[in-house]
Amino acid sequence: MELYNPSIVALPALKINKSRERQTMEDDPTVTSLIRSNLLLNSEFNGLYLDILKKSKELLHLVKLPEDRIMLDYPFRLGYLRHAKRWAPRELNLIRSMLFHKRESIPRARSKEVNEAIFKLRKEMYTSVRKHATNLSGKIQSSMSSFEDKTSIELSILSSTTMHVCKKCSKIISLDKFKKFNCNCEVKITKISQVSQIPIHHFNDRLINFLDQNYWLEHGVDYLLRRKNLQTLVGYHVLGHSGVWHEIDNIADSKNQNYRIFCECKNAEIKVNDIFVFSGKMIDVGCTRGYVFTTSDKVSDEIIRLGRSKNIDIITGTLTRDTTALLKNIKEV
Repeated sequence: MELYNPSIVALPALKINKSRERQTMEDDPTVTSLIRSNLLLNSEFNGLYLDILKKSKELLHLVKLPEDRIMLDYPFRLGYLRHAKRWAPRELNLIRSMLFHKRESIPRARSKEVNEAIFKLRKEMYTSVRKHATNLSGKIQSSMSSFEDKTSIELSILSSTTMHVCKKCSKIISLDKFKKFNCNCEVKITKISQVSQIPIHHFNDRLINFLDQNYWLEHGVDYLLRRKNLQTLVGYHVLGHSGVWHEIDNIADSKNQNYRIFCECKNAEIKVNDIFVFSGKMIDVGCTRGYVFTTSDKVSDEIIRLGRSKNIDIITGTLTRDTTALLKNIKEV
């Protein structure tokens, strides 16, 4: 806990706290680079990083798939075995027997044939996973490069991971750090020369969480507030008079006038309860002026009137309106 008591305003000090998890997340270099871009409310850039977010999640899911999910879920779910042209009916029957029944149920005389079929399937599946992961990585890098060329802005928001892949069967045996491994293809991997090292690029876990939790919107609004020459805080909990800690998305103090505003950020449709909850926070902490910023383009007249009755203005279309129009809606400055 710390005391927030800026000298620029003659207002009561606030007892504030930011969770260690969030602070660690925001200190990550890729998250910091994204915040400092000041492009978080740019609709084109928003579409870019949300697309990369989706691809990054898919990529990381692929490269971390456990063995049983690759063999049981992945091929059937994506329909690889349904394309029977590459597999003879006899092979398919053997593979299904191996996957869904005990090994003992297969006659010993056919075990070699079954094992060969299973190896072929494993190699095909491992190769498909690896190729799909590298394809996603290529698309991520290509879209990022195109945006940078178009805007002349260089962004350091991608992280890289090295896949260590068995040269015989294409199984991903480890990520980043090389590990000794007894592979399913009966190769005992003890040296790095036995694997291929393939880099992939994506959003890391902290940046993914930052975007998933909609913290990007709070920092986009923070940029607007700073453009209005306000001193700001983002993502803090504030202790209310009741002894309850309230999460306040944005706190802004005027450097020229003696007032403070709180802001709530919503990447969804605003409901009546959102206004009541936000108003309750303001009353308990002791703030008399608030804004709700939303990515929604429309809000019902009922909610707008309710907000005004509690000295809360609603600013819509944070991603579809230009910065100048949004700044005009912040009335105090």
